[in-house]
Amino acid sequence: MAVMSFARFTPRSATVNPRTLAASGGMLILPCFMRPTNPSTGALATTGLIFELFGVVLTQVARVYMGRSFGILPANRGIVCKGPFRWVRHPIYFGWLILSIGYAMSYVSERNTILIAVTLPFMVWRISQEEQHLTADPDYRRYVGLVRYRLFPGLV
Repeated sequence: MAVMSFARFTPRSATVNPRTLAASGGMLILPCFMRPTNPSTGALATTGLIFELFGVVLTQVARVYMGRSFGILPANRGIVCKGPFRWVRHPIYFGWLILSIGYAMSYVSERNTILIAVTLPFMVWRISQEEQHLTADPDYRRYVGLVRYRLFPGLV
């Protein structure tokens, strides 16, 4: 993953400004402030672990499909529409969210719950910025017509 992140394709276009930095930073950094306090037990602990594993697997599979097109800030390095990108337009964000929710379930605390709630608007803001940027590409507009859901299959 590190090699693909550092040896990525040069973007055809990119959007780097204070808004994209704030949205990307908030979405990526806030969950890092969750802490392993009050470990849950029983069904909640098991469900949390399943969410965490699903989130990690989904995120990493999506990154493999993105290959060298992966980036942190909104950019067009080519449109990926295979693998998990057939079901949702942003499976890496979906996996990151599921992983974070699973962690909050495994370590229940007010702090972790608040951090998830505060992260979600940053994620939605980041998705909006990325989609606004990519809409200039006719391939992306076709992709949006094929894959209806942004984040969660059948819902959002």
